[in-house]
Amino acid sequence: MNLTRSAVCTLFEGVYHNGVGVLANSLYAHGFRGTIYAGYRGELPPWATPLCSQTPAAQEFCPREGLRISFVRLTTKEHLTNIKPDFMQEVWRDHAPEADYLAYFDPDIVVKTQWTNFQQWMDHGVALCEDMNSPVGMRHPLRLSWAAYFQPYGIDYQPQDNLYVNGGYVGVHRRDRTFLQQWYDVQTAMKDHIGTPQQIGIADRWDPFHLTDQDALNVTKDLYHRVSIMEKHSMDFARVGSVMSHAAGKKKPWNKNHLREILVNSTAPANTDKLYWQHAIFPIPVYSAGMVRRKAAAIRAASLLGRIVKRV
Repeated sequence: MNLTRSAVCTLFEGVYHNGVGVLANSLYAHGFRGTIYAGYRGELPPWATPLCSQTPAAQEFCPREGLRISFVRLTTKEHLTNIKPDFMQEVWRDHAPEADYLAYFDPDIVVKTQWTNFQQWMDHGVALCEDMNSPVGMRHPLRLSWAAYFQPYGIDYQPQDNLYVNGGYVGVHRRDRTFLQQWYDVQTAMKDHIGTPQQIGIADRWDPFHLTDQDALNVTKDLYHRVSIMEKHSMDFARVGSVMSHAAGKKKPWNKNHLREILVNSTAPANTDKLYWQHAIFPIPVYSAGMVRRKAAAIRAASLLGRIVKRV
């Protein structure tokens, strides 16, 4: 299997650069060799130095032989979660036209399985993961609202199952590239309702597009003929799995005070937190060795306290 025919992409701004570095490290540790295309707003990460090349299209960082991060500056004012199909198509068209596999990961994901497993997964169809909020029944008002909304656009939405997928990972083989255009078209039609959102979603869950890009992704997965969906623990939702770990929610591994979380909120470190700090130094030193040791010690202490709290 040719690993170099693969590309990965992600999107970030601000402190989410920490997650990009750790995601890259976890991919490298599990056999990924190739280029990660990171669309960004704002400044380049402080760890991305020195750059190995600069072009009008991208600035490139080469931390290790076989691993390259190509930073692609974005000008959109939309929340970055809403441009995933746009960016994936741009990567395939303008940056990695030779790639047979293209996978998008949110920057708060840590990979846990070999890259060859992701490739084999994409061979079976568009690779997706069940969300923590799944299932959503086929006769759920949300799905019926989608069907009614898209009918005037000539989009015949018919639910295929009750699975609701997460937008944090989408893996596509070249033969399934039309999925990205279909996802883009669904999101374009959706914008007649939501406008051009600069936030991650709409507060009212009764709104048919409360989660914007993720809701559009779920419409598209039912329209497309080739998808392969793994259960929710593939992202460490509900229980720990063996594929990836997704720090969904507002609190991220890079901004958690683990001792405070357990003492104030009785919240023990999650599996994602532990994995995050395990991949914080190599091959990209996102943090200093001292910082990683302190975080590891805090996680051990908070985990111990968590076990005590459970027994009380």
